[in-house]
Amino acid sequence: MHSRLFALPSAEREYINRLCDVLQLVASTNIVGIYLLGSASQGSYVAGESDLDVQMVVAQPLCDAQKQAIIEALSHSHLPCPATKLEFVVYHKAQLRTAQSLHYAINFNTGRTLKKDYVSFDHNNDPRHWFLLDIAMAGDWAITLFGESFNRIFPSIEPSLLLQAMHECLTWFNKHYPDSKDCYQCACRIHSYLLRGVMVSKRQSLSEVALTEQWESLPAQEFVESVLQQLDAKIAHQ
Repeated sequence: MHSRLFALPSAEREYINRLCDVLQLVASTNIVGIYLLGSASQGSYVAGESDLDVQMVVAQPLCDAQKQAIIEALSHSHLPCPATKLEFVVYHKAQLRTAQSLHYAINFNTGRTLKKDYVSFDHNNDPRHWFLLDIAMAGDWAITLFGESFNRIFPSIEPSLLLQAMHECLTWFNKHYPDSKDCYQCACRIHSYLLRGVMVSKRQSLSEVALTEQWESLPAQEFVESVLQQLDAKIAHQ
C-alpha cells in the first residue's frame, strides 16, 4: 500500500480496496491500471468535505453492457462511498496516446451528496477542462492502485494546453457559479501555478493566497477577474 494512503481514514482505505476488488471482478484482464487522483492522493483529503477521484484504463473498448455492469457495481447503492462522492472515469488505452485525444469511455459520479448518479458514455457531454486538469495534477501525485504506473499510461499535458484548460475552467466557474467557493478555489490554484509553474492542492493554494499581502484583501470576484486577465496575457505571449 502506498504510504500516502495511510493518511486516509480507515473507512476510505477499506472502500478503495473494495472498489479495486470489484473492478477486477467486473473488468478482469481488460484492466491496464486503476489510479487514485485528487486530494486523497495528495495528502490533503478532508473527511466529510472531500470526494474520491478514481480512474481506470482498459486495454480493449468496452461495450455498453460492460459499461453498465461497471456502473451498477460501483453505484453508491451497491458499494456505499464514505466520501462525499466517488468521481470515476474510465479511458480506453488508445485514447491516451495524446492529450488531444483524451476522450473518456465512462464518466460516473455517485455518492450520498448526489440526488442521483451522473452517468455519461459520451465525452462530448462534459467540458474537457475537468479531465485535462485532473491528469495534469495527477502527473505528480497519482497513486497507482493496480496495474501499470500512471505516468507510463497517461500523456503529459503540454503547458500551452494546460493554460487553455485553466482558462476554460475558470471561465466556466465564473459564468455558472461566479460567487462560489469553488470559483475562488479554482482561481487560487491557477494563481499559484502562474507564480510557481507547479500545480498544488486547493488547500495549499488557498493558504498561499491568504499569505500574499497583494491579494489577501482583494474581493473574491475581483481576484477571479485578475487571474483571468493574467491567463489571457500568458496565453497571448506563448
